[in-house]
Amino acid sequence: MKLNRELQRALLEELRDFYPRRSQSAYHLDGYNQADCLDNLMYLEEQGLVESGIAFTLSGHVTLVQARITARGMDFLEDDGGVSAALAVVTVKLHEDTLRQLIETKIQSSGIPDEQKSGILKALREAPGETTKQLITKLVDLGMENAPKAIPLIQTLLQGGHS
Repeated sequence: MKLNRELQRALLEELRDFYPRRSQSAYHLDGYNQADCLDNLMYLEEQGLVESGIAFTLSGHVTLVQARITARGMDFLEDDGGVSAALAVVTVKLHEDTLRQLIETKIQSSGIPDEQKSGILKALREAPGETTKQLITKLVDLGMENAPKAIPLIQTLLQGGHS
């Protein structure tokens, strides 16, 4: 069996028209043979995008009930990812001490003179939480202003090219 992305999209779009009901129309789409439709429906079912309605009897025969697209399948077809994308929001929280430590590490590895480093580090360690919060906000702003320089790095990391 060869996966056919064009057929898979056609199957999902066909079943979308019947949602939330079931249909047998996906078993024989125009331009595709039934075996390819069934194979790709099974694949989509394993991905959680459809309920294929395909069952195998003990004697090896195939029975076709009716196929149905799932909510996940509907969201897959949406340009914005649908409700699934909204529910998949990840919140990252960094503790104030962790952020201070990150800043300290950058200061310690910088090329500024040692006496200047120690003064900055002392001020950082003694700074109240609100001052640290303002510093972090300013650093994020500075980072965003330099985002064009970071875009190649972001692309590399997000495309799996961890170097």
